[in-house]
Amino acid sequence: MKKRLICFFVLFLLAIAFIIVLFIGGNKYTIRQELYNNDTKLEEYDFTIVQEDEVIKINNKKIVDNEIIFEVESINKGRAFIDVANKDDGNMLYSRVVYVHSFGLITEGSFFGKTKYDIVIPIYIVICILMILLNLIKKYQSSLKNNIYQYKNVLYLGLIIFLSIVLLQNGMAIINNDGLIGNIERFINSFDFFSFVLLPVCFFVSIFVTISNVILIKREGFNLRNTLGIMLGLFFCFLTVIPGFIENFMHGSNLFLDIHNEKGIFIRVFQFIKASILAIVSYLECVLLGTIILSLKASKHNPNYDKDYVIILGCKIQKDGNLTKLLKGRVDRAIEFATKQKEGTGKDIVFIPSGGQGSDEVISEALAMKNYLIENGIKEKNIILEDKSTNTLENFNFSHKLMKKKNANIAFSTTNYHVFRSGLLATGLDIKVEGMGAKTRSYFWINAFIREYIATLYYERKKHLFIILLLLIMILLMVLLLYLSVKYD
Repeated sequence: MKKRLICFFVLFLLAIAFIIVLFIGGNKYTIRQELYNNDTKLEEYDFTIVQEDEVIKINNKKIVDNEIIFEVESINKGRAFIDVANKDDGNMLYSRVVYVHSFGLITEGSFFGKTKYDIVIPIYIVICILMILLNLIKKYQSSLKNNIYQYKNVLYLGLIIFLSIVLLQNGMAIINNDGLIGNIERFINSFDFFSFVLLPVCFFVSIFVTISNVILIKREGFNLRNTLGIMLGLFFCFLTVIPGFIENFMHGSNLFLDIHNEKGIFIRVFQFIKASILAIVSYLECVLLGTIILSLKASKHNPNYDKDYVIILGCKIQKDGNLTKLLKGRVDRAIEFATKQKEGTGKDIVFIPSGGQGSDEVISEALAMKNYLIENGIKEKNIILEDKSTNTLENFNFSHKLMKKKNANIAFSTTNYHVFRSGLLATGLDIKVEGMGAKTRSYFWINAFIREYIATLYYERKKHLFIILLLLIMILLMVLLLYLSVKYD
């Protein structure tokens, strides 16, 4: 119902804007031109209209506060050129094209150019963006309260970040309004603006991640996974700056692709390519920021002390069957939580160590964790072994089937960087959980988080491709309007 009301209100505002621009004074347009000489008089200028038929006429010529002001009124549909020149020396003060559309609407500069009361266009855009933004914030807060482990939270947060910057940019357009085409140009350039704003951040992150990866490679050895942070940082920086380099190269070259002609097709093709690249970068940066914020929030979350089970997500064990530091951290975090729950509420918790046996492991990960739990004072009756799973999805699926209590309150323990994506997978299985994160080494955490971000992108790739496709279609339509606006000049 709310969606319908919002859509109705947006359409209602659009209808009002349309009526204001088209019917309220649309057949009249006031032109202002600054003068260089304060002592200039109106009689010193010639006003010439070049038109095939009688398209417009000029009314109410005057000079006010060092500006020459005159009003043009539409007569018939068509195009006219207005020249204002000094009578003495013939120097041109003003030369512009105006179009008269259906219903007598006048636009200046281009086919979709400035018109009277077109200030309502940026106001309408700002109101619509603000409404969408407030609705997204409300949805995000509600969704977060219901379940943090939903991928739509990332999309909500990413869009909130992007639309906040777009709102700021378009809010400034109310002061410096330049018509429909100007607002379309501004929207297309918002991707450029967004990526430009985040370029220093990407550059800093790239350096930070590179240093972290160098330390990781030095301590853990070289492999492609340990260079993901470097590659991601370079990817964002490269795609942000490459359109500018290409544009500079093409402007300075004599290629057959002429991007200097504003009425040509190639300049619009390049504009579409540039805007598309920056739109994709902007979108991925928004998703990255949303993922970072939610992952940090999830990793620091402490579940409520009302849990019946805690699933401990397994990972590789040592060759002798003992736990690695990474896996030990997960088990210790679960023991710590169970101890605090017992002390605070008196309620016991059942541990479910989850993880199968790899081809290079002497025992299953679950059994290794069980042995460690018993060594640390956990009674065997409070441990259920799940030793068949081979990945996180199976960890949750197989562990959930072993639970005897229906509608149980479930927690899970994993490493801090892994909490959010693990929760996403559990939510995908319709298993309601609360996660807790065990600390890990900082140089390892950064690169591991990058892996989680890439894995999450891949897991939700269909959603991302759909959103990117919508962005590209919208950019294509707007570039087409820009092309048509000068084609009729």
